[in-house]
Amino acid sequence: WYQRRVRGNTVDDVQLPTWANEDSRLLILTHRMALESEYVSQNLHHWIDLVFGYKQQGQAAVEAINVFHPSTYFGIDVEKIENALHREAMKTMVKTYGQNSQTTL
Repeated sequence: WYQRRVRGNTVDDVQLPTWANEDSRLLILTHRMALESEYVSQNLHHWIDLVFGYKQQGQAAVEAINVFHPSTYFGIDVEKIENALHREAMKTMVKTYGQNSQTTL
């Protein structure tokens, strides 16, 4: 099932962790059990704060060690960068690392 196409390319060289014993169903089952666990249920809000909430930027992000390169933050307009080399570098960073989601608060 993990040989689906991504951008037109077949993904057929996935290496499963050794504990999965080359069983993709075991991998999914184990991850599903972990995600549905009581621990995750009790702590999910911390992850939401890091990814979407108030710990995404500012002092709360610094204290949570949740800071990234400025080019990865939502809203940066790379086209406004006048220096062509810097503009292309920023575009490459965004393309390589992606951008953080917009804060929902």
